[in-house]
Amino acid sequence: MQRVQTIGMSSSSTIQRLPRLLGLLAAFAAGGMALAQGPQPGATVQGGAQGNHQGGAFTTYRVINLAPGLTASPIKLNARGQVSFSMQAPNGGAIGYFFNGRSTQDIASLGGNYTLANDLNNLGQIVGTSDLARGVPHAFVWSAESGMRDLRSANTGNAYGFAINNRGVATGFVFGVSGGGAFRWSAASGLEDLGALAAGAGSGGSELNDAGLITGTSGNGANQRHAFAWTRSGGMVDISPSAGIQDALPVAVAPQGEVGGAYLPAFGYPNYPNYQPFLWSRTAGLISLPTAGAIAGGVSAMTADLRIVGTLTRADDTQRAVFWRRGAPARVLGTLGGRFSRGIDINSKGQIVGDADNKAGNRRAYVWTAQTGMLDLNNYLRHKPPGLVLTGAYAINDSGAIVATTNAGLVLLRPDGGQHGGHALGPVMAPSLVKAGVQVDASVGFVDEDAVGTRSASWSWGDGSATQAGKLSETGASGSSSASHSYAAPGIYQVQATVVDRNGRATTVSRQVVVTAAAGGALAGTGELLSPAGALRKEPLQGGTASFSLIAPTAASTGSPARLHFSLPGLDFHSQDLRLVGRQGAQYVFEGSGKAGGADGYRFRLATVAGAAGGEGSGFGLKIWHTDAVSKAQVVDYDNTRALSGSGAGRLTEGHIALE
Repeated sequence: MQRVQTIGMSSSSTIQRLPRLLGLLAAFAAGGMALAQGPQPGATVQGGAQGNHQGGAFTTYRVINLAPGLTASPIKLNARGQVSFSMQAPNGGAIGYFFNGRSTQDIASLGGNYTLANDLNNLGQIVGTSDLARGVPHAFVWSAESGMRDLRSANTGNAYGFAINNRGVATGFVFGVSGGGAFRWSAASGLEDLGALAAGAGSGGSELNDAGLITGTSGNGANQRHAFAWTRSGGMVDISPSAGIQDALPVAVAPQGEVGGAYLPAFGYPNYPNYQPFLWSRTAGLISLPTAGAIAGGVSAMTADLRIVGTLTRADDTQRAVFWRRGAPARVLGTLGGRFSRGIDINSKGQIVGDADNKAGNRRAYVWTAQTGMLDLNNYLRHKPPGLVLTGAYAINDSGAIVATTNAGLVLLRPDGGQHGGHALGPVMAPSLVKAGVQVDASVGFVDEDAVGTRSASWSWGDGSATQAGKLSETGASGSSSASHSYAAPGIYQVQATVVDRNGRATTVSRQVVVTAAAGGALAGTGELLSPAGALRKEPLQGGTASFSLIAPTAASTGSPARLHFSLPGLDFHSQDLRLVGRQGAQYVFEGSGKAGGADGYRFRLATVAGAAGGEGSGFGLKIWHTDAVSKAQVVDYDNTRALSGSGAGRLTEGHIALE
């Protein structure tokens, strides 16, 4: 399966090339660039939605809510329109889900509170990682028929499942395997050790194709991490053998065995991950893909015929989606009017999806084709739920179905009209920041495209109070529900609305509300911010959106609890304590300790000011670190403060922070 990651990288240094490289280099027209700024949508279709022109027709999309909240794992969409994903649990942890084409189900766990669904094949099998009851992560394979299967015995160490092919073969990383951590698993042969590129080095599998080629990373014995390709007949081969490569991260593998990813030159830009996009094949070896004048770049996904999508990083630290294909220069896809765009996935028809800033600086989901350019998907929803905003598109299949993030959670966009999908809900509308004892008025709007009718609406407030029946109003194919509540104590709460149609199908959306003490004395808020590539240590190629909720007392004995929740795919951080350590003008600096992924021993430093999303005072600078148990060295796990000034890193894109 294609592995989708978001990349923002660097530099175009020379890589050792084999003689047969010249033919492949010519095919990719090194150094060329074509700018493809998408046209503004102009045609309209029935219902007022604007159409995505494909083959003489106009494509609009039906919205199907998948789950509320924020994603915690890669989003995978298979050829059958099934989806796997994980969402952050309100009080920590992650819940894995599977959408079977009609409904979403919790895939459960191995006993703990973390389940990460990392990949999905066309058979509906999911591979991922789930905690045991005692908190030890194990790799699993799940199916609707067989449930969750632990790939390790109960009393063994950590194991992580990352990818699964259409034959049910999985790969990942496991501790305790002799000679390295990469594994191959199948129902017939069980867990097999793939070894490593050097004796005693660690390794891990990250992708594989249906022919059985596995790619991943391994130590090379020279304090470098290199990419490998493994086959049953040839064993493990270093596909980034140059001593000039410090790190190499494969993210996609084609049916014929080509591997795409990014590598880090040994001497890179000191304050930014200097990753460079690459394509490897057995005939040409590893080549650098052209970066079209940008200082950085990386691959996100590619098709069987080697159409490749990724993201470039320019000298001013802004990003642009990019498209590579044989016989053409690198094609920069432009933006929706702003400064940033990212290419995330591509299907066999050449449709590309991702996210991009509009003229107002707001992140929006897009679809791109060579015929239409880049189009804001918000303009192509056939019956748009009230208040819904698509913020990013993360997967697309050959049928044109798209999975997108929104301000109401994760949704599936179907380019069809005849399939029943239940009510489609917009976001919960409620104040994000209130004081204890003050009434909170909340509402949610919905559309009933199938004209089924609505049975009920209910509300839960996340504070242990009883579920409340909501007021229901419905006219024709649309409606709304509302309810009110007062919180007795300060804290961070999850407000949830559930609407049930007359066929019994329930759809749920939610949002966080931050409640402060009536006396004030705290810097508080909730929202989303830009997280730059390189900020997250274990996923240096990942950039995008992070979420936060904050109650930070600025004076003693305010009555407000000190809390910071910070999340993005790959990191879920909850503070245990938080204190003010300094102030410079409007900026407040806080320090404290907390848990990351449920584990203790982490420290953090936060510098922030009161401000609204997109405003000059909306910065949110965060550094999280821990002390290595063996070396006793400080290890930085997350730091968004090192990106170039003016890049937008740490800028709030949704929500606000206020001095209460």
